[in-house]
Amino acid sequence: MTISLRSLVAVLSFFLALTLSFSPPTAGRQRFNNRLENLADQLVRRARDVASRFERDHQRSFGNNRRDIQRLYQARMFVAGAELLAQMTREGRPETELSDAVEFLRSQSNFESGWSGIRSALDDLNRELRFSGRNPNDGRNDGRWNQGSQDADRVSGRMRWRGRVDDEIYVYARDNDARTELISGQPTLNERFTFTSPLPRRPVTVRVNRLRGRGRVEVFQQPSASNDFTAVIRIVDRGSGATDMEFELVW
Repeated sequence: MTISLRSLVAVLSFFLALTLSFSPPTAGRQRFNNRLENLADQLVRRARDVASRFERDHQRSFGNNRRDIQRLYQARMFVAGAELLAQMTREGRPETELSDAVEFLRSQSNFESGWSGIRSALDDLNRELRFSGRNPNDGRNDGRWNQGSQDADRVSGRMRWRGRVDDEIYVYARDNDARTELISGQPTLNERFTFTSPLPRRPVTVRVNRLRGRGRVEVFQQPSASNDFTAVIRIVDRGSGATDMEFELVW
């Protein structure tokens, strides 16, 4: 008996949804804000758009290779996972569950060029989860931390970097030095950086706060022994022309 691709994907989606239905409810559920639910719904829409595009490409061609089939399966299963995450946000599942779900979805996608919108949506969800559980008066102000907050009391060092960025670069911070690697676009101009203290030569968790610029800034790699205790920061600006970017790295 031959099972169609669409039927097989539907079965996979059913079993994925069934997993949640047997999960025991958690006492004292945390109800997250509407923005988190909207971001999860946005992820679902973008995932469906990608899956629909791959499905149209598959239907138009009878010479699909193994990689084409893999992309289609991956996209359809990602849709099921995104829908499950949206359901979890509506049910007010705990922050730890939602964070684990977001990380699982990251691992399920290779973020090729057609997945850029999904990557952006996952980044937005991750940021919202990081801050949504905090008290409004805990010291956060537009993504920055005041000196009086509890988090600021635990900060042992900071690096501030600025430069004119076009498209995409990596910033490598190690000890009390920083260098950039051009990934795409024009060379970075007017680079400046300052350290309050060297980045420790031991595993630490760094955070990045964007201070200026229209692009996206994220920690791409945490410092560890495997990368000689180097923090790698990714800056992406897909807008027209270059932008003056400034960020602060704290640890």
